[in-house]
Amino acid sequence: MKNILLPTDFSENAWNAFLYTLHLYKNESCKFILLNSYQINGYHKGSNLIPIPGNEELEKAKKNSENGLQRLIEVIKKGYPNPKHHFFAVSYNYPLVEAIEHELEQNDIEVIVIGTKGSTGAYEVIYGSNTIKIMDEVESCPILAVPSNVPFFEIKEIVLASSFKITHNEKDFQYLKKLALQTNTRICVLHIEEEGGLSISQKQNKHLLESYLEEVQLSFHSLAHVSVPIGIYCFIESRGSDMIAFVNKKHSFFEKLLFNPLYKDLGNYSIIPVLVLQPTAK
Repeated sequence: MKNILLPTDFSENAWNAFLYTLHLYKNESCKFILLNSYQINGYHKGSNLIPIPGNEELEKAKKNSENGLQRLIEVIKKGYPNPKHHFFAVSYNYPLVEAIEHELEQNDIEVIVIGTKGSTGAYEVIYGSNTIKIMDEVESCPILAVPSNVPFFEIKEIVLASSFKITHNEKDFQYLKKLALQTNTRICVLHIEEEGGLSISQKQNKHLLESYLEEVQLSFHSLAHVSVPIGIYCFIESRGSDMIAFVNKKHSFFEKLLFNPLYKDLGNYSIIPVLVLQPTAK
């Protein structure tokens, strides 16, 4: 049984992510873990403050969180019944990322699915501060970000963006491979060309990637004279692709100050779900 983590703030964005996930895994046996976090007066994990027994504000927040999750599960079960799907609610008085990390420690999570705002503008507006924080700080599990204006359609094509500059492990693509086989989806590997074409090491990494994904429907594509995010946008727009995927690089502190991760650049162009794969330790 697959364990799927669904953080929620009870917003329309989170609800749309739920619906997308339910349809994506409609034929799979799944345990859906609905997670809500809240923070009251600094009483959270890592805080030096000790909750006062009978703290009304804390008890109210806890009750609202737990009741909200139960109502949500009732609505899902009634509106989208599926004998293969099971739902569990977890509520934490932790900061959101700490709550997610705690749940990752407790369960073998297949993927984290989060909702995004799906409007145009700066990536902070499209993704929202919580989405960016999760993508920035959670490094041990794939993350699927679903724009709020994207309904579910049967997935037929996933675009995997790659520079071929990094030598990856086969495990880096484990979730992507399982998803493609589960949905009978083709993967289009997209490379944005730089001057001079592929180096020897890039060609080697390309062959490695091909061997990692040999069991799925696979094709390779390239574009030149265009920036990476715009190139990806033009490619998916012209083909009607259904999802973008890439392996998130682990940057040093100074690199994070100087360069945007790809998911932040894609925020300006995201019209379909974005799958962030996490690199495994070498």
